Amino acid sequence: MFVLKSASPRRKQILSDLGFNLLIQPEHIDETQLERETPIQYLERMVHSKLGYIFQPNNVYLAADTIVVYENQILHKPMDDKDAFRILKILSGKNHFVYSGAAIHHNNGTDFFFEETSIQFLDWNDFDIMDYIERAQPFDKAGSYGIQDKNGPVKNWTGSYTNVMGFPLRGFLARHELWIHSWEESIKRRD
Repeated sequence: MFVLKSASPRRKQILSDLGFNLLIQPEHIDETQLERETPIQYLERMVHSKLGYIFQPNNVYLAADTIVVYENQILHKPMDDKDAFRILKILSGKNHFVYSGAAIHHNNGTDFFFEETSIQFLDWNDFDIMDYIERAQPFDKAGSYGIQDKNGPVKNWTGSYTNVMGFPLRGFLARHELWIHSWEESIKRRD
């Protein structure tokens, strides 16, 4: 069984498009950032927390998280429209980074990995920002935006598009052969 420990519709869609049949079992955790925790330390802690600690033999578990980082500060999901406006105003016309991390747990252990994408935003005025918030309702998205949103704030990027959508696909595919072999071997032993 392939278990996705995330309620993200974008992660579910990416994995479903790859042909995976998923069991969705999100973990609900405290996502408070610790004092002096770097963005990557925070990302890894969140991913492992979302993965959880109870695993059934022969299952493969996947957890992921995405953070938006500007000047070494994490810009979390907005609390409301005022917070979304604040975040988008900070990012307007500037460059920032998006990191998506994931952990795969299988019979041979747990593997954590992440990807980085550099994003440049359009230089938006207050009207542009408010219009986008009203149209896109980006309240479930780190940094208050989605790269896939029509007429969104992203001007260009360097790196992975799916990473910004919330899933480090390149890293996942690079590790796919390793964990799929482990999974197939465990199923053969079970039969």
